[in-house]
Formats: sequence, structure tokens, C-alpha cells
Amino acid sequence: MATVFFVIFIYLFSAAKSQSNITKGSTLFTNSTPNFWPSPSGHIAFGFYPSGNGFKVGTWLIGRPRNTVVWTAQRNEPAVLPGASLVFTSDGRLVVQNFTEVQLIAETQQRAQVAAMHDSGNFLLYGSNMEVVWATFRFPTNTLLVTQELGPDKILYSSKSDADDSAGNFKLCMQGDGNLVAYPSKSLQMVKYFYWSSHSTNIAPDVSLTFAADSRLYLASSTGFTIRNLTEGRLPVNKTTLYRATFDVDGVLRLYQHQMGTNGSLNSNVLWSAINGEDRCSVKGVCGLNSYCANNGADNIACLCPPGFDFVDPNQPNKGCKLNFSIDSDCFLKGANDNYMISTLENTVWERDEYEVLTPVSEEACSKACLEDCYCVVAMFRDQTCFKPKLPLRYGMKNSSSPTKSFVKVRLTNTKNVITKKIGKELLITGVVLIAFSLVIFASSGYLIYTHQIWSLKVMTSQDCPPDVLGDFNLTKNVDLSAPDDEIILMDWVQRCYEAGELKKVVGEVEVNLEELEKMVKIGLWCVQTETDSRPTMKQVILMMDGTIVTPPPPPPNSSANN
Repeated sequence: MATVFFVIFIYLFSAAKSQSNITKGSTLFTNSTPNFWPSPSGHIAFGFYPSGNGFKVGTWLIGRPRNTVVWTAQRNEPAVLPGASLVFTSDGRLVVQNFTEVQLIAETQQRAQVAAMHDSGNFLLYGSNMEVVWATFRFPTNTLLVTQELGPDKILYSSKSDADDSAGNFKLCMQGDGNLVAYPSKSLQMVKYFYWSSHSTNIAPDVSLTFAADSRLYLASSTGFTIRNLTEGRLPVNKTTLYRATFDVDGVLRLYQHQMGTNGSLNSNVLWSAINGEDRCSVKGVCGLNSYCANNGADNIACLCPPGFDFVDPNQPNKGCKLNFSIDSDCFLKGANDNYMISTLENTVWERDEYEVLTPVSEEACSKACLEDCYCVVAMFRDQTCFKPKLPLRYGMKNSSSPTKSFVKVRLTNTKNVITKKIGKELLITGVVLIAFSLVIFASSGYLIYTHQIWSLKVMTSQDCPPDVLGDFNLTKNVDLSAPDDEIILMDWVQRCYEAGELKKVVGEVEVNLEELEKMVKIGLWCVQTETDSRPTMKQVILMMDGTIVTPPPPPPNSSANN
């Protein structure tokens, strides 16, 4: 035992200049001052740092205006409450005591005898023979510091945000085949999902990403052979200049230089970035579902919604978009295309995951094919080929070099054209019945003679009305001569009810929104004008129903009784 302590003493004495040593029993509290163990230079610390309403254990570069976190323990676990303690126990364990709960920070095969915070940023636990039994450098989170490696089959995960260090949306994998590849974190490591690669497959076995002291970031084999340099290196190596390679929140690997000032300031700048400029939108998942990424000037990007979509959370555009309309059953009716239009997005493309492909076709044919397809919301056109992707859309991007043009179907109105109320086996059909019947009347060169009970038609179940009401309405079966004389001709009767302010008579005892009913009746009366030039277009009808334009009072129609 005496020999063990002698070895430890000699080691601590020789290493005192490059690391700060922590003995068994040492304890930090979240509210203590300091609540960390610093490196000898005072530039790097290990201990508690604020996270949300609590604290996490990690390593950071000390500086002003703020510290830079480079490693986090248990990063996906909730932050500990104020008052918790970080203890290097007497039996050689590194734990967090969170009141009644004990959380193990370092899992080791043997008990540690000494802990140390190195100037490199590595926090280590040593065994009885001063062998390293655990080190933060062996378990990187999103950052590499100089002399640190990302070994074969190891992964860096981006953080969720600048304020949340838990694992985020992207992963950087040092694959067993020697290729360093970036993917969305919730995807398989397959070619179809990668968005950046070092292009170093199968050159040598057991490849690692290595970070040299002069800032050189490179891929090396297990024998030390350099396979590829990501950065050139050869930058100053001194006590006031620090380097880090971080896989950032936006899924891009960057090399940073930090210059320590005499007053504790920490000035930083980006020396290298794996992806730059407009290509940043190539990061799959940088914008959420149903959205697309676009360059916003300089090296900035923005997440945008295509026409017909709104942000899920306007305060967080990267969360994606949702449709602001639904494809209703009216889409399948004859002439329903008039309710929709196509909006075009140049140089915009989403992931290829289509339910239908048309080729060879023209741009116009592709646009029309989507407009006429009730299942199509977006169509992408390229090289005389039309792709109809499934929803939700993923990995959208706008790039000036992309030859793809996207067609987005947009509903002209969000207001339903049919006001219905179920009454037993019947449906109350108000405004649209009047409008639709007015079209049937003129198509049949006559007027519909019927009673006000038409407002309570049996749909799809009545023997008096075949399934296709508009296409095959049997006029001879719908004349009720027992109705009062002033109600035999529907249009005249509805007009008189409208002018007298007695539209309630039209629907009888059924409860409806009278303002909507009046609007529908006014539109219907416009649609039955004898002069075709006086009738509104379908687009005008939609805009009036939507409330976009005001529906003016209609003139009285000329009925068959007056002819």
C-alpha cells in the first residue's frame, strides 16, 4: 500500500504543471463558490454549470461574455436541482448526489485513486498504478478538443439548441469503413440519408478523426497514417489560444479558434466549416416537416412554408409547417378543380418519396396532373419527369443550382361550401343547394318547381332523388302541387322571403346561422339571373362565400311565372 501512495505522490508532483488534481472526498455544490474544478491555466473547468432551471455536470471554456460548454455528463437526463453536490467519494467513485438520489457520472472497472483536470480539457480518473480508468475524452458529446479522437464507430451528436445541451437532430459518425458521415439523428446510417461525407471509404482499417495541437483536423489509421486532412493546421500553439471542433446545432462540423484575453474575455472565430453558404440547406432536417430551407443572405438560412402551409410554431420556424386546408370530399366532385390553384416554387425540391411518377411530361402537364389529383398537394418537375411525393414532405431546400420546379396546390378558400346539419337520416342543405339548383335550372332551360321542403332533401337515401343530385335530378318527381300557390316557384318565393327579411321560413324549425343563410341565399339569387353576364363567376362565388368580397344585394330574378 505504501508503494501505491508513493507512486501517486511522484505522479502528482510531476504532473502538477499541466493538471489540477482532486483528492478523494472532494465535493462541489451547485451553489458553492466556485462550483467547479479548474485546470492549472484557469481557462477550462469541470463541475456544475447552469442549465434551464437547474444544473448539469460538464466541461467548459471559461470566458466572457459567456462560457462555452464542450462536454456534458448524462446529457439527456434532466438537470439536477439547486443544492445537489458533485462528489469524488472516498471509495473512488464520481457521483452526483441529488438529495435522495445518487447518479453515477463515471462508470469504471476499478475504483479510482486520484482525479485530475488537465489543461487540454480532459477530466481523468486514475487507478492505483496511475493508469487512466476513465476520461471525458473517451466519451465525446458534440465537441473534440486538441489531442482528442473520435474512434471507429463513435458518434458526435449535435445539441438541441444553444441553451439545451441534450442530443439534438444530427449525428456525425466515424464509420467502421473509414468514412466520416453526417446524418439526421433519427435516421438509419444509409446512403439515402447522409448529407455530408469525408469521402474516405475503405482506404484503411480502424480510422479515427484526430485533432492535433496545431488545429489540424484529420483522419488517421490505427498506425498513424494520415488518410485525409480536413484542415491544414500549422496554427499557433500557446497557452492563450485554444481550438475546438464542434458538431453544431445546425448539423455542421466547424473548427473554432478561441483567444483568451488578459481580463478573462474569450474571443472566438470560425476557422473552417464542413458546409458553407447556400449548401447549408443540404443539411437534411435543418428545417422541419412540410417546410423548406432557403438562403437568407451571407451564410444565413431561413425555414419557410410553401403556399397553403402555416408554421406549426411561428416562434420556432425550424419546427416545420402544416397544411392550412384539408382536401375535402368536394375535391372528388365534378368541377371541383375550380376550388384550387397551383403555385410554383422555382429551384425547390423535397425528398424523393413519391406515390406516383409521370414521364415523359411537360411542366404544364405536371402542374395539371397535380391539380386534378385529389391526393396530390405537391408535384416536383425535372427532366420531363413529374414526381408526386407523399405527405409529410421532408428535407426541403431551395437552391439556385437545382433544376427542379415544384408545383403546390392551394385551396382558394378555407370556408366550407356546404352548411349541413344532420337530422335523423336527413341532411339540411342550405346555401349550396340553392346555388347548385340554380345551375340545374338554367341547364335544363326551365325553372325548378318545388316546395320549401327542398331545404331538407334526403341525400343518398331518398328514392325520389338518385345519388347524383346535380347530374340526374328528375324534375317530374319533385313537383308538389299541394304547396301554397305563392310557394310553388322556389326562386320567387325565396326572393320574397329575402326581401321581407323572413328567411327563417326557408328552413322552418331548423336552427341555422341566419347570417350565413342570408349570404348563401344572396349568392344563389345572383346565380339565377336571366342575363348570363350578370351571373358571378365560380371564382367570385368562392370569394363571396369566403367573405373575401362583400356580396351585394341581388336584383329580383325573372321567374317562369312572369314569362
